[in-house]
Amino acid sequence: MTRWRLDWPHGSAELTAQGGLLGPVTFRLGHGRTVQPMYLAPWLNDPATRDLPPLLRDLKGELPCVPFGRTDFPEGLQNWTRRDPGDDWEHGYSANQPWSLITADKDLIRIGLDYPAASPIRRLERQISADPEAAALDISLTIFPRANAVVPVALHPTFRVPPDGIDLRPGPFARAVAYPVPAEPGVSRLTPGGIAPDLSSLPAGDGTLDLRHLPLPIKTEELLQLEACQPPFSLYYRSEQVEVSLSWDQQKLPDVMLWVSNAGRAAFPWNSRNYALGVEPVNGAFDLGRVAAPPEGHPFVQRQGLALKKDQPLRIDYRLSAR
Repeated sequence: MTRWRLDWPHGSAELTAQGGLLGPVTFRLGHGRTVQPMYLAPWLNDPATRDLPPLLRDLKGELPCVPFGRTDFPEGLQNWTRRDPGDDWEHGYSANQPWSLITADKDLIRIGLDYPAASPIRRLERQISADPEAAALDISLTIFPRANAVVPVALHPTFRVPPDGIDLRPGPFARAVAYPVPAEPGVSRLTPGGIAPDLSSLPAGDGTLDLRHLPLPIKTEELLQLEACQPPFSLYYRSEQVEVSLSWDQQKLPDVMLWVSNAGRAAFPWNSRNYALGVEPVNGAFDLGRVAAPPEGHPFVQRQGLALKKDQPLRIDYRLSAR
């Protein structure tokens, strides 16, 4: 598998051609402190996974999802209008294909991917550059449209949740809205469609659920979206005493979808051992924008995606840093 590496005084990072996946990333801070905050699936490099779809087999770190979302219509979803996803590429063509190198050196990597001729997107380019003065990566995603289109788009950074825990420190947001169906049937605790003003007391089947600190003492899988979430979104790694922050262009990606994976998936390769937190800046209604449109009155009825204009490149900048 083709990989490229960044190495600078304040850290190192690896970028994989397949899916354009970024991770691991190690930030080096003062006084000997280091942190590797990116999620690495516990089944990576397991020969038993070789026949899995590449995105699941190699799942780790951060990747762009264009178009963003699932391609199956979830069981039990009511009052949402069905849509045709157009293809079967989960989380978009870009998440499932090998990208090609444009340029690389020790502190900058640029890769690109051409889309199929039938797609309204002609090409994506992705650049990761190391900040020479800080423990930080500056990242950009440029979308080259071949036609006018409205496309749900998300960034998909997934972070490590160690046993000794992380504290979630989101920027101000309007409200938290739970996924409209159980994220994992029979396992998820959040009340579908439940709304709360913060992460401390989300409506759940047995009362409320506090998602400010992970891991949770229960096995579960949860999805929710933070409306009008202002960057940065930070995570405090307790054992390393390091705060890791994600900043992004909120004008283009107004909300944040959270994926809380807390050993709730029993099927292979998850095997009730997966702990991860996806912090996903998004323009869309959860990960449903490809297969469903929300009913009138839903908090995200206007979140249809990014409006792309033919032959007008659109660039999204974001930054991952530690202190």
